Amino acid sequence: MGRFFLFVLFGCSASICAEGRSYSLNSSFHDVETVEFVSTDGERGKAIRGRLSGRNGAQYHIPDVCEPEGGDAQLIDAYTVKGKESYFLFTCAWLVQHSGVGIDGTQYETFVYAQKNPGLIVKQTDFSRSLSGYEGRLEGGGRSNFWYSKRKIASAKILELEAGTSMDSIALARSVVRDRLSDADVEAIKAYLSFARIQQLFVDFPVGRSTVVAYNDIGYALAFAGEEVIAYEILKKVEEVAPGRVVLKLNIADVLWLSDKEQSKVYYKQYVSLMRGVGKGRLIPLRVIERISSD
Repeated sequence: MGRFFLFVLFGCSASICAEGRSYSLNSSFHDVETVEFVSTDGERGKAIRGRLSGRNGAQYHIPDVCEPEGGDAQLIDAYTVKGKESYFLFTCAWLVQHSGVGIDGTQYETFVYAQKNPGLIVKQTDFSRSLSGYEGRLEGGGRSNFWYSKRKIASAKILELEAGTSMDSIALARSVVRDRLSDADVEAIKAYLSFARIQQLFVDFPVGRSTVVAYNDIGYALAFAGEEVIAYEILKKVEEVAPGRVVLKLNIADVLWLSDKEQSKVYYKQYVSLMRGVGKGRLIPLRVIERISSD
């Protein structure tokens, strides 16, 4: 169970506030519409403290503080999420570097609150724990990944946690994968799309009309990461449900290119025909034409 906190009046001089960061909340947290953070000097370094500003000029402390943990904390984001309840979240991060043992990464901590009564908020300890983690190298050469540091993904995750779902949905999995694709983070893609996760997704979210887009993107991501075998298996499942999907033909052709060029060319030709059929021939990638024409 989370801890309970009373809102308390927070004083702040104009000069101090000018050095901080202010966020207009994307949706109001009950009667609160703005959050401001300032850095304060302590014995171990700079700590980040915040306050929530409500209607009629009311200002309230945020009870948790981002303390320096081997280095100054960095404020990453602050926002609200609306589900069955309204949640306020803010995320801080710390650089973690121990060159002697090979540790090099970022520790993220997200604080989540809900309001139960006017003037009273509850820290959602379980949610906070699920939305906090470490991203980077580990001692001994391994790597840890943290999937929920960004607002869009964390917002979706908290709604699933609120609904009592601990395993990421197919929609959330697609968002995580697309995020890592945007960074070309091959190792993270392979780590996230483990065999166990893929099998669980198949059970919880069978390949069907409502999931073909997500599975197409997941198959593409696995192919991008060099996992052609499982990528092909997923894309073939999508083809069974949506055989006329244009981009699917391209993805299957790309996956097959190294292992079965003749079958790959069949899919490339289908892709070209479909693209030209809808007047998009000029958008066909050059590699497609070159591969069709190759010996």
